[in-house]
Amino acid sequence: MPSLPASSDFTGGSVTEGQFKAAITGLRDFLSGLLGADGVNATALATLGALGAGYAAKTAAYTVVVGDRGKVLNCSGTWTLSLPAAAVAGAGFSFAVRVEAGTITIDPSGAELIDGSATVAMVGGRSAWLISTGAEWLYMTMPKAQNTATDTTADRVMAVGAFGLGANAAIVVTDYDAITATGFYRNSAVATGSPIASSLYWSVLHLAHSSDGTSSQFAMRSAGVPGNQMYFRRKGGGVWNAWDKVFHSGNLLGTVSQTGGLPTGAVIERGENANGTYVKYADGTMECLLTPATFVYSTADLVAFTATFPAPFLTGSLPVYDPRFADWLAVGGRLFVVTGRVPQMEALLVRRLGETEWTTEILLETVVPPLENAPEPQSFTF
Repeated sequence: MPSLPASSDFTGGSVTEGQFKAAITGLRDFLSGLLGADGVNATALATLGALGAGYAAKTAAYTVVVGDRGKVLNCSGTWTLSLPAAAVAGAGFSFAVRVEAGTITIDPSGAELIDGSATVAMVGGRSAWLISTGAEWLYMTMPKAQNTATDTTADRVMAVGAFGLGANAAIVVTDYDAITATGFYRNSAVATGSPIASSLYWSVLHLAHSSDGTSSQFAMRSAGVPGNQMYFRRKGGGVWNAWDKVFHSGNLLGTVSQTGGLPTGAVIERGENANGTYVKYADGTMECLLTPATFVYSTADLVAFTATFPAPFLTGSLPVYDPRFADWLAVGGRLFVVTGRVPQMEALLVRRLGETEWTTEILLETVVPPLENAPEPQSFTF
């Protein structure tokens, strides 16, 4: 590039008209070399080597030249981008690399290094700014933001609300079983894999432990029901375990119930009536304290008493209905019992209306394991 004429070429007392014109021409050549000759801003920026002032698409092995100063090289494919010697490029020489697809290996000249490494590999979706110090190359990455709130692409910058973090609502899903990324999720419609089938308004924290799919989930019911319902489960070997209910001060006490030996209601239930007090446990155990209980001598060696249990209940089915359980009900009490044999079994609800009056209602057909030592119906033999 032509050099800038000296000031004396314009202001010297002995400068002739011809010399002055020559100095003006030299100044024009200098400015056109510095800023370009067409007076267009883009040309001036490109000539100065301003970062981003130029663009070039590259699809095969390429060596950067001094004319690439400030350019954005948009690369695709898998190949090597070679750098000129840092001294040749000069201190401050810089350009940007954007990898659209593939893997681009940045290779400095000879034994020179780039940020202390012999080479740097850039994969699709990454961008970087490369700067020469005159002795080596510096490498400044320009990471790309996530495309969506659940984008798991490597080297992406997380946005506010990604995976439910920092937002005023978690990520909406329709299948909790299919979640793979750690985050906060919710369902506003029926979702597969929720703690209670066909239920709404769960908020779920998913923790991915390793790339093989081993995970944990913690779920809390956000709305729609009273109290705090909480569950957790684990996934191993590609299979989710059943949800386990979390018991706390809000649901430890109440009405007990179970399905298949697992609690579905409270853990402990306590009550009392005119016949005494009782404590029920979720495993099917019940403790009764009878009041009053009158003992009489049945024989000289046997003491007997008659009493009504405050809250009798059964944890298994009866092959044949036993009316003694109904006799043990207090007036106003109820008894749920399953009778029959597989596959013909039915659930009954027995109510005691008075001292000598009961009602029996058939609720549904079901299958329940039999009560231990329950009376068996007489069988025919031929």
